[in-house]
Amino acid sequence: METKFTRKLNDLEAALSNFREALTLEPSLFPELVADNIKSGQVQKFEFTVELLWKTIQVFLFEVDGVDAITPKSVAKEFVEAGHCDYEAYELLIRAINDRNQLSHIYRQEMAESIWKRLPEYVCLVEQIVRAMRSKIQVTM
Repeated sequence: METKFTRKLNDLEAALSNFREALTLEPSLFPELVADNIKSGQVQKFEFTVELLWKTIQVFLFEVDGVDAITPKSVAKEFVEAGHCDYEAYELLIRAINDRNQLSHIYRQEMAESIWKRLPEYVCLVEQIVRAMRSKIQVTM
């Protein structure tokens, strides 16, 4: 039987795959206008993936640990406190959430560029968290 969490996790894995694939394009190989559009698309995929990530963790925490966290940062805090990730991953998750929030509320080219440079690191983070949730679900189910 598919649960709300497994649906969310499958959606997250599809978004992660799309995000990872988008990063295979090297913007510097294209004319400036095209490169800018590639970077914008990559950043947009990051925003979508991080949004889906925290919401998936939220459902995971509720279904696995009975924890009802509401905000993205409280979800991250509960995830580390429950022992599902280490503090380093927690800090990176908080940074990803902060970066996503900055992109959504204020857009400055130099800020977007610095966030863009961290995208590969964020792909690795999402992969790590997905593995952690998958392994916990396989153990409990």
